[in-house]
Amino acid sequence: MTTKLSRNPRLLVLWGTAVFLALIGLTQSTHTALAHTRVEVGPYAFVIGWLQEPPIVGERNALTLEVTKDEQPLSGAEATLDVEVLYAGRTWRVNMNPTETPGLYTAVLFPTVRGTYTTRIFGTLEDTEIDVELDPEEVLPANTLQFPQPLPDTIALQEQVDQLQTELQTARTWSFIGVAGGGLGILLGLVGLLRRKSS
Repeated sequence: MTTKLSRNPRLLVLWGTAVFLALIGLTQSTHTALAHTRVEVGPYAFVIGWLQEPPIVGERNALTLEVTKDEQPLSGAEATLDVEVLYAGRTWRVNMNPTETPGLYTAVLFPTVRGTYTTRIFGTLEDTEIDVELDPEEVLPANTLQFPQPLPDTIALQEQVDQLQTELQTARTWSFIGVAGGGLGILLGLVGLLRRKSS
């Protein structure tokens, strides 16, 4: 007994293509969902992400914070919660700005360095103490989206400028030593010449 698929290669290719496209679609939707991080504390849930994704170094962006209680949007959380952004040992407190969407808040941010910006949410909601840390999607360097020619990295340029300034200062120091040595040589030559004439 043969099936329709084994008798018709075109139908087999069509089904294979459909399955392949479905799998690609599933992986893409999974990637999008993973761009936001969720944590639950009692009846409350917090979802953090970026307003513009992917987040890029040097571009204005905003963290988005969704707050729900029993899966329902929670308004007014900005009155009792604080948000800090943590990066490489530095801490910056940001304002939770409510949006027109109930339970959705934003905090404007210009990420200046690539990497993960940990977000700490702390305070109280009703009688529940909140103190959680979430990691939104990693901030990427601008050259990942620049086309056709990526711009130079500002941090690398600053490091090169600092190195050149150090080398310039060293060259200036050696030039002053050289001028002083040359002046001393001329002075000693004149003293020797004057002694020779006087004898």
